[in-house]
Amino acid sequence: MDNKDIYQVLVKHDERLKNIYSSLGRIEKHLDKLNGRVASNEKDIAKLQVWGGIALVTFPVIVNTIMRLIP
Repeated sequence: MDNKDIYQVLVKHDERLKNIYSSLGRIEKHLDKLNGRVASNEKDIAKLQVWGGIALVTFPVIVNTIMRLIP
């Protein structure tokens, strides 16, 4: 291999590396966006669990009180 061949191989290698780094950058941006969605979904699920726990305790009390008031 002479210098021209080596130079062409290095140029191709450099272009491949640029493509790989570009792809990795896009993948990281996409993963950051997905992680943000997961975090917000986890917060929503936690809120629903809290409201469900409150409802589990209060609804029977309310129904029991109403049933006692009805003759």
